[in-house]
Amino acid sequence: MHGPTFDDYVNPDEALQDAPDDHVLPPAFQQDDIRTEYHPRSGIPTKTNRLGDFRCHTNTAHSQVPQNTTPWEPFGSRIDFDFAELILKANLTKLQTNELISLIRRTAFERLSVTDYDGICKMWDAASPRHANFKKEVISVPHRDQEHNFDVWYRPLWDWACDLLKDPRLGPHFVFDAQRLYKYDGQDFVRFFDEPWTANAFWDSQSSLPKDEGKPFAFIIYADKAKLSSFGRQKAYPVIARCANLPVGIRNGEGFGGGRLVGWLPIVEEEKQYSGTQSFVNFKNVVWHESFKCLLKSLASLSKTGFCVKCWDAIERLFYPLILILSADYEEQCVMTLIRGTKCKFPCPVCLVPREELGNVLTSYPLRTTMSTQATLQEARSFARQEDKEKLLMSRGLRDVDNAFSDVAHTDVHSAVSFDRLHVNNEGNFSDHLWTQFQEQVKSIGRRTQSKIDEYFDSMPHISKLIVFAAHDVIDRTSHALPYLLLRCIRQYVNVDMYAALEVHTSETIAEGRRAIQEFTRLLDQYSAKDDSGKNWAYPKRHAHTHLFDDIEAKGATRNTNTKPNEKCHGPIRRIYLRRTNFKNIAEQVLRLDHRFLIAHSIRLDIEDYDDLIISQSDHLRLDSEDDNEQPNNDSDNTFHVKLGAAQEEQTFAAVEQLHANDSAFNRFRIKLANFLSDSLPVHGIPLPGGKRLKFVPDETVTEHRFIKVNYESIVDWRTTTDYLRCSPSFHNFPRYDCVIIQAQAGVIFGRLLMLFTCVVDGRTHPVALVHPYDAPVGQRSLTDNHFQFWRVRERPRISSEFFSVHSIIRGAALAEDHSVRGDYLVIDTIDTDMFLRMKSMHKSAGHPA
Repeated sequence: MHGPTFDDYVNPDEALQDAPDDHVLPPAFQQDDIRTEYHPRSGIPTKTNRLGDFRCHTNTAHSQVPQNTTPWEPFGSRIDFDFAELILKANLTKLQTNELISLIRRTAFERLSVTDYDGICKMWDAASPRHANFKKEVISVPHRDQEHNFDVWYRPLWDWACDLLKDPRLGPHFVFDAQRLYKYDGQDFVRFFDEPWTANAFWDSQSSLPKDEGKPFAFIIYADKAKLSSFGRQKAYPVIARCANLPVGIRNGEGFGGGRLVGWLPIVEEEKQYSGTQSFVNFKNVVWHESFKCLLKSLASLSKTGFCVKCWDAIERLFYPLILILSADYEEQCVMTLIRGTKCKFPCPVCLVPREELGNVLTSYPLRTTMSTQATLQEARSFARQEDKEKLLMSRGLRDVDNAFSDVAHTDVHSAVSFDRLHVNNEGNFSDHLWTQFQEQVKSIGRRTQSKIDEYFDSMPHISKLIVFAAHDVIDRTSHALPYLLLRCIRQYVNVDMYAALEVHTSETIAEGRRAIQEFTRLLDQYSAKDDSGKNWAYPKRHAHTHLFDDIEAKGATRNTNTKPNEKCHGPIRRIYLRRTNFKNIAEQVLRLDHRFLIAHSIRLDIEDYDDLIISQSDHLRLDSEDDNEQPNNDSDNTFHVKLGAAQEEQTFAAVEQLHANDSAFNRFRIKLANFLSDSLPVHGIPLPGGKRLKFVPDETVTEHRFIKVNYESIVDWRTTTDYLRCSPSFHNFPRYDCVIIQAQAGVIFGRLLMLFTCVVDGRTHPVALVHPYDAPVGQRSLTDNHFQFWRVRERPRISSEFFSVHSIIRGAALAEDHSVRGDYLVIDTIDTDMFLRMKSMHKSAGHPA
């Protein structure tokens, strides 16, 4: 039997948080202490905090009392704004809006002052100056002795930045000084990286500023074409900006401090007679960079001189704008850096790797820099003959075009382009290469094998990277040697991707990630040498792994540079196009409505602040009139470890045993429960009624629950993470009994939930889980398990199911059945980053090969 834990169970990771606020800590460092080293120009001394204090400081932001008691202005009243906002969100046409207003004005109790659609539009126009609006410029670019004009729409970037800096809700979250963060592991302080300001590029940027008091205002810029129509005939070229000085939860969110549409670039139509020619490709690149110069115009001069802004707290600060991160896929990076793409001699936008060496991921090559690129361009332009100029540029893979980003000081476009996990890994190395190659290998084995893999794969969450768990017991190591080797490559690639996905990186995880790339490269080279399909594994997205962990050290976790949050911004643009435009001259229509959505969101936030103020004032008056001893319940969702939900009707023990009469797991249910509680309660200081062992009678009741919410501390970023687990005979018409990791007396085990319930003993309610333990001995570790780094568990006989306190549950787990060994399961360690690192730690403790 496994010893249980109960209500007084304390997660070891949370022990440091329990010290009272007035507790005087000794000067010696403690495990998990956080040291923050600030940039010398900040004037802030180095600090060391307990982990709990560090998290509190990073999450705290003082709310601002709204000064405006009519936050809905310039709308005539609150109901006018509410109505106009509804019309905007519902995408109603002018005719529909006027009909709706006519109906409402006949029945409204509160007077609606708007009379028609045009009146609403006038109010939106009046509110427009609240935030930086779009401007249009026409650029003229020559090609073949003919001038071509293009419309460029942009929101001045510095105006948008000032909107953020003056916002009292965002203000307390800004970080202006670079930091180096370290976590104490018991012996040394180990550096870690997460936000951009904790990484090297931000530190170096602050060091490069001309004045000590200056602060970097760091932009993250994304640009890519988006399909607006179903068949892709209508496209847009949006530019999205984010602020790297804001934390990722705000920066990558959808609120006021999240991604903002700031530009709409022209798309050059292909001309059949010139398409694909060098001059036409250069022409398209010139159009792109001349357009981007319009967007960057407000930053160019300020990046050199700096600009003082009176911020949300009435303090003037000197800022130097710079482009820290360019978030884009490979094709867009080639345009941004003005290299010639996959077929040129040096197809990497970051370094000078020769095209034929793209598969050599473990070798470093000289880095490109803006300075060296400009020097090459200047030298090429000094040649009298076009052939000499072209020869030099081709030798570096460059185009004869001026780069827009060179106008912005403290910005190097080759350093700013970043590793994009979405396109490099998910939609690149895996989807376009490993996955398609694996499908071809499976087809070559035969239809029966393919059907078996499909059958096993359908029984798991539909994530293609879980193919290793579905195919390992179908593809034989001896008879299917090449597909087996490719499957090992996929497993090692997934390891690389999981390291890339970590929300927080330490020096140790970066070193482990580099080793994972080395192992992936070794296996893929073996496969490539044995494969006779002619597949070319030397391509730019494979080479991108060379820069992955250098990029993390420079800019923080990959979620800072990933295009995924930016591509989500295509959805609202597409909806506006489909529902609110006449499909002609769409840029002006889409951008006008996008700006209205921004204004509506801004006004709505002000109204919510106003409402909160009114409520807090009324609550203050109410509390003053109540007894001082009556305190409101301030418990938040993050204060509990587990919480049960989906309660069912009370059932007697007799009914439970009758319902599960054919399930050996419920054999002697009430007797085993009584023994469990009789042993457990005294251990945790809970006396037994009358000092005697418990005995339940058949008529006593329990309350079943079919849902449990588990809060646990992630070992990746040390923040509270939540699992939502089910234990139900019918969840969306299918039985679902989730698996969990349990802290048992003998150690950590895996198991499957069979029943969650509460029972009452002497007036006290105890939450209990009936669990089928998966901790039977698994025997000697197999070579296959070593190859795929599996953590194998084996179920005990169902009759051996045990009771545990729900407080023993550490977190949820996902297991895949091993169809080759009855009763065996494999822990899916790639389900999230916390599980990935937990299992790595368990492998290490068990002495398994790395």
